[in-house]
Amino acid sequence: MKALKDFLSEYFANKRIQQTPFYLIALLTFNMLVIVMFTIILLYNLGFNHQKERLKELVSTQAVMIHVVAEQEFLLHKNLSSEMKKRVAENIIRKVSQAHYGYAGFGKTGEFTLGKRDGDKIQFLIKQRHYKMEKPTSILWNSHLGEPMRRALKGVKGVDVTYDYRGAVVLAAYEPIRDLNWGLVAKIDLAEIRAPYIEAAQYALGLTILLAFGGSVIFWYFLHPLVQNIEDSRRFNRILIENSSTGLALCTFNGEIIDANTSFLDIIGLNDDEANHLNYFDLIADELRDQEKKYLNTLKKTGCITPYESIFINVYHERISVKIAGKLISMKGLSYIWLSVDNIQEYKIREAELLLSDAVFHNTSEVIFITDASKNIIKVNEAFISVTGFTFDEVAGKNPRIFKSGKHDSQFYEEIFLEVNATGKWHGEIWNKRKNGEIYPSLQSISAIHDENGHLIRYVAVMSDISLQKAYEEQLLIDSHHDSLTGLPNRLFFNQMLSQTLARSERGNKTFALFFIDLNQFKEVNDTYGHECGDKLLEAVAERLKENIRIDDFVARLGGDEFTIIFESIQHPAEAITVAKTLIEKAKRPLIVDECTIIPSISIGIAFYPGHGTDGSTLLKCADQAMYHAKHQTSEHYFIYGT
Repeated sequence: MKALKDFLSEYFANKRIQQTPFYLIALLTFNMLVIVMFTIILLYNLGFNHQKERLKELVSTQAVMIHVVAEQEFLLHKNLSSEMKKRVAENIIRKVSQAHYGYAGFGKTGEFTLGKRDGDKIQFLIKQRHYKMEKPTSILWNSHLGEPMRRALKGVKGVDVTYDYRGAVVLAAYEPIRDLNWGLVAKIDLAEIRAPYIEAAQYALGLTILLAFGGSVIFWYFLHPLVQNIEDSRRFNRILIENSSTGLALCTFNGEIIDANTSFLDIIGLNDDEANHLNYFDLIADELRDQEKKYLNTLKKTGCITPYESIFINVYHERISVKIAGKLISMKGLSYIWLSVDNIQEYKIREAELLLSDAVFHNTSEVIFITDASKNIIKVNEAFISVTGFTFDEVAGKNPRIFKSGKHDSQFYEEIFLEVNATGKWHGEIWNKRKNGEIYPSLQSISAIHDENGHLIRYVAVMSDISLQKAYEEQLLIDSHHDSLTGLPNRLFFNQMLSQTLARSERGNKTFALFFIDLNQFKEVNDTYGHECGDKLLEAVAERLKENIRIDDFVARLGGDEFTIIFESIQHPAEAITVAKTLIEKAKRPLIVDECTIIPSISIGIAFYPGHGTDGSTLLKCADQAMYHAKHQTSEHYFIYGT
């Protein structure tokens, strides 16, 4: 740092600091002159434009007047001959001349001129103000003089700076009088327009010189404080450089580090005493030195290099990720590189972690979506799109209520966010809706994210589609409650339904019938035709029982060849007998199995709630006993318990 301090001290102590006031005085004087001249030019342009508008208005007014006079003359003289037209024109000129000669002009040089083309000449019809002659003069048509009149006689209307009939530079407005083939010009010398502004510029210049002189005296009076302020600023800048968190270094194009601040030395693990003869290129990782040379060439061409990333090797041979920017500076006729270096090692570590998190976010099979504190979606992963069917553009900025299935009420969602806001998270099952309208179950967790000040900033939802799991569970439930052979409800399911029916009947004080059914000679079928044939017989009987009951009735297979039916609609024994006869008759339809004809036969025992029992086991026992009686002691194969 000592070399840089000495260099800066010498730089600010040389004669340039004493010359600075002169430069400033010259600059201020120049600025004042520029401002004054600019103001005068601006005012001149305003005056010039005003004069242009005035001339246009004057020439237009005169033209109107001549048109009016001409119209009056033409109205007085109709069917004019050429001789008569000449007299009318002379009469018009006489009237215009009388009005014109009574008009004193404007300014010192301003005047109106009226002319016509006469062969290869321009003939002026009224006397010119600047010529002492009794009658108007004329000029050649091809002459450079009288340009405004020439344009008017060509039928052009306008205003411009050009030469008049004297050869003087004038600002002239011109307009054709088409009825008479004349031209009208109002003009004033340009020198007369400029004169007041030139005079003002002379006064302003003198005043500016006086002000500059006075300012110089005052400036010298404050010279010493200015120099002191510059010195103070130099020291302050040095403090800023030394205490900057960014590493700063001054080096040559060969890489020799002339000076560096503490932050730069901290990055490479050195102190001031150890930094002597340090070369910048020795700090760069070997594989990046070619890249560094390219940036150095860019710096030489453009004078600066935008920030780029590189790797330093510190004194402990550790790799340090850094961001480097550089600028070419010139001091005492020599070029140097001013480097700024930031240690981004921690940033690169966090960046790698963020990239990993982002990879996990987008590649996980679970649905993830993030909302802001107002519950508006701001980010989703790939699984979200595949599961919900919505793209990010379709849900961005929207509330997750678009996924509502309708299976949950508003209180359900309110309780979720009450728990999230109280505990920071919620986990449970929820039914959602896909883009195509399909409703599906999901296992979902919601977490609240807060910043370092404890303010809520995000909600993160992680969701798994459990449709397959639910379907599997439902299938397991079905399998556990149904007979695998016939597909009918099994004994477990029957007991549950019987308990529910008993409860309903008790509440409603109603009667229902329980049928206990058994296949006749089922053992003989198995023994004669085999168990496969027996299974088909059971399937056929189960199907016939289902076909001949109502949808509100419940049929089940208890096991073996035993079946039960709960008839909530049967209230009287006569109804039960009718149904029993129908079932027995329908079951008798022949069944052909492997070219063998089997005539199924069933026996039915009937019990009524509450007459034969008020609990399931008693009622089932009574129906079983009635079935046994019907099978062995009746020919009809049905029997009501206790009759």
